[in-house]
Parts: sequence; C-alpha cells; structure tokens
Amino acid sequence: MKIEITEEKLRKLVPIFETVLSRKYGKEVKLINLTMGNITIHK
Repeated sequence: MKIEITEEKLRKLVPIFETVLSRKYGKEVKLINLTMGNITIHK
C-alpha cells in the first residue's frame, strides 16, 4: 500500500498533530514547520 502525501493533505494534518501534542504535554502546542517526506509546510 502506497500513500501519497501532498501539500494540501499535509496542511489538513497540521491541526490534528497540534491537538494530539497539546493533549500529550498539557500545554498548547503550535507547529512552525512540519516536514513529511520531501514536503515542508511553514506557518
């Protein structure tokens, strides 16, 4: 099974990652950069 990550899909995943990390650490976490594969998202 091969999953392609596009920039659009990665932008939709950023809030999900932030929510999961915020719950884990008990503080609000905001990501500045996120890289998956060869795609980097900057806020």
